[in-house]
Amino acid sequence: MTKFSGVERAFCGVPEHTGLQKYHSPPPVYRKTTFILLCIHRKPMKKQFILGLIGGLLGILTAVFVIISAVGNEQTLSGVQTALFSSLALMGAAIANKETRFAGWMLIFAAVFITLSVPLAGSLNLLFLYMPAVIILGIAGVLCFMEPIPEPVEPE
Repeated sequence: MTKFSGVERAFCGVPEHTGLQKYHSPPPVYRKTTFILLCIHRKPMKKQFILGLIGGLLGILTAVFVIISAVGNEQTLSGVQTALFSSLALMGAAIANKETRFAGWMLIFAAVFITLSVPLAGSLNLLFLYMPAVIILGIAGVLCFMEPIPEPVEPE
């Protein structure tokens, strides 16, 4: 890899007559070789991904705390369920850039089922521990549905 004027180029050994001249021409010293311009088009991370990641990790951390400090089997079961649904939220966050609607459903379901796992423990005190993760996951799910649907381009 060489770098010329801020553009990264790689030698590929392709003859010059292949039509690759439409890219930036290399410096005069390297005119006998062919370079391909490496273009990396990165899409910025969406808010849904960031919030889903934060909510999922917060849910897993809260679940681990509940499992460690559990006094009974019901609280342990609630922590395990929260960890599983938080992993569902992490999977939803992972696909939020490609499959926005499906990721939204995953994030909403994770938030709802984390909330429903609290009464299983027999104590609503756990609801205060789970609420930050549930609220963040709910916001991320709603943001997924607010994303405009790209319209397909008709060929001419």
